[in-house]
Amino acid sequence: MRRFVTAAALATSLLVAFAALGGVGVAQSAISAVQYQYAQKVSVCHKGKKTISISQNAWPAHERHGDTLGTCASAAAKAKKAKTAKAAKAKAEAAKAKADAHEKSDDSAQKPGKGHGKGGKG
Repeated sequence: MRRFVTAAALATSLLVAFAALGGVGVAQSAISAVQYQYAQKVSVCHKGKKTISISQNAWPAHERHGDTLGTCASAAAKAKKAKTAKAAKAKAEAAKAKADAHEKSDDSAQKPGKGHGKGGKG
């Protein structure tokens, strides 16, 4: 009788151990399936208001309705940087236009007017 109880206890403990290890394997394969289905997550600034985490597969749909890739904080920083660069470019172009206009006015002041060239009365 003692052998029977020992054998039953051993069989039960082995069964529990195999079930536990098998359960981990099943859980890992379930996680793999979920990762495959939903792919990697990406952060998106949703409607310019809220940062959300979505599947990489869902990104094209979000992009179509105006969401931007990355957090809303990074989107705001990127927009500010672009605005600053645009303002600097406009300022440089205005300065160049002003310099070109000034150069033209200097050129016309140095050129002789009508009748002041060769053979003119002067």
